[in-house]
Amino acid sequence: MTIRTIAALGLILLGTLVIAISILGLFRFRDALERIHAVTDTLGVLLILGGLILLCGWNGHGIKLAATLVVLWATNPISSHLIARMELITGRDIEPDQLTGEGEREL
Repeated sequence: MTIRTIAALGLILLGTLVIAISILGLFRFRDALERIHAVTDTLGVLLILGGLILLCGWNGHGIKLAATLVVLWATNPISSHLIARMELITGRDIEPDQLTGEGEREL
């Protein structure tokens, strides 16, 4: 095994560990806004795809993996923001005393 392979496997293992810890956070937190903070799969995906890019090298497969990484990093914050915003507007799973009533006026 070369140093490149060991580093790639280390990145993949670390990314898997980060995702496993975030999955445990899904069961720990009770409402959607807290769960959004627990699911930080962006770091886990970065580590796993970085390890795969390191294994493949900069050929066609590595470029496709890098493009996948860019798309996921661009869309994940946007989707998390939209989920949190809709959660605030609908008011599901939120205690009534935590609602300010200003969520619908922002749209």
